[in-house]
Amino acid sequence: MLKTVFKREILHNLYSLRFLLSLALVLGVFAAGSFSFIGGRAVALEKYRQTMAAFTEGMKKDAAANATTLAVTLRTLVLRPRDNAFMDDAKEKYLPNAVTFSAWNVFGFENRSGSANPFLKKFDELNWSFIAALIASFVALLFTFDAVSGEKESRTLALALSNPVPRGTLLFAKYLSAVLSVMALLLAGVLLSLLIILVLDGTSLSPALAVEAAGFMAAATLLVSAMAAFGLLASVVAPNSNVSLLLALSFWLAFAVIIPNSSLAAAKTLFPIESSESVQKRIDAAFADLNKSAPPGSWMQNSSNPFLPQHKLRADLHMKRLRAEKAIRDDYDQAMFRQFERTRLLTALSPVSQFEYMAEAAAGGGYVRFRKAWSDLHAYQGRFLDFFLTLDAADKDSPHWLNPRENVSTTRKPTAFEKAPRFEEARMSFAERAAPALKFLIIGVFYSCAVFLLTFVLFVRYDVR
Repeated sequence: MLKTVFKREILHNLYSLRFLLSLALVLGVFAAGSFSFIGGRAVALEKYRQTMAAFTEGMKKDAAANATTLAVTLRTLVLRPRDNAFMDDAKEKYLPNAVTFSAWNVFGFENRSGSANPFLKKFDELNWSFIAALIASFVALLFTFDAVSGEKESRTLALALSNPVPRGTLLFAKYLSAVLSVMALLLAGVLLSLLIILVLDGTSLSPALAVEAAGFMAAATLLVSAMAAFGLLASVVAPNSNVSLLLALSFWLAFAVIIPNSSLAAAKTLFPIESSESVQKRIDAAFADLNKSAPPGSWMQNSSNPFLPQHKLRADLHMKRLRAEKAIRDDYDQAMFRQFERTRLLTALSPVSQFEYMAEAAAGGGYVRFRKAWSDLHAYQGRFLDFFLTLDAADKDSPHWLNPRENVSTTRKPTAFEKAPRFEEARMSFAERAAPALKFLIIGVFYSCAVFLLTFVLFVRYDVR
């Protein structure tokens, strides 16, 4: 029975004008997004190469000067543009993409893209995630908003239920056919996008890319399922198709526009943290206290004699200042991370937000990528410091007074740049991507099942006359 009803519903969708118009729209935006990605990627990669060439040249110059200069100089590492950003750019243009560090500490992060007008920060790229989040979610509602109310008005619903068809079977067939119809549209767009990028950009279809695309489609299926369930709910609750259309549009506005864009207000209201200005004032106050309690001569400088006792006083003071600043900034960084993650859980009330977070993890980008790079850079900084301390310990001409800010009281001998540890961003494993996506997957499955169950309960009592 289900097979027969499903076949009727799926053919009705595929032969409808809304399907043909949706197909044209989806193919058009997928193609436009692919061409846009190809054009912008070459510029982004060239800029990244220039930045990293300057970064490497600076490290070589400092290593040739002496190992201490190499260790204490502050550097800014910029993350590489992702090759699969056509799938989901994860708004990385606006997220921190540069981290300042030395051998002594990882100091902080910032946005160094320089590619975005700050007045246009809400602009989204035409990538797969954006298309699915806005267009596919709307099309899912378009296929279901009149599935019940519309057939009631045309009196085909009463005719269908006059046959020995269980109401649950009929409702599930409508739901399943709508989900598969929309996913067929998305699949056509994804295949067209891949074809354009593989042919024109020279990207190869690797197993990793295939798995990422499969992960994206799985997340999209969950989004379409949830939105289709809400469309059916609107169709069952409303007395006619006009009202159900208004309800469906209300669902779409709430889930695709209002909730995803309320994160900033929600974070400030529900999960407030101190401002960066307040943090800097705390650091300045800690520095002032340390300066007041420092022994006389702590700021005296005489680089001609590295064994001058004042150099040790100044080195000790700089080390205390570094530890005080690190404690304050590390606490603030963790507060920002917690605020962001809690806000994400709150905005996960929207199926669109759930999808965006899962797609981000599937592509290995955005916040999950930054957190891994942030953690990996801390581990690298530890290796960098160990490398420098080993060089200093081996230099008998060094007083070994560790100073994280100056190159006076530790080894002044040059070192080979090739021997120094270098940071390379590691690609996220699929297990690392699955972990942050799991909670949103669970929320999404619960959403779809709960809404469909509610719709089923209402449909059982639905008056088809």
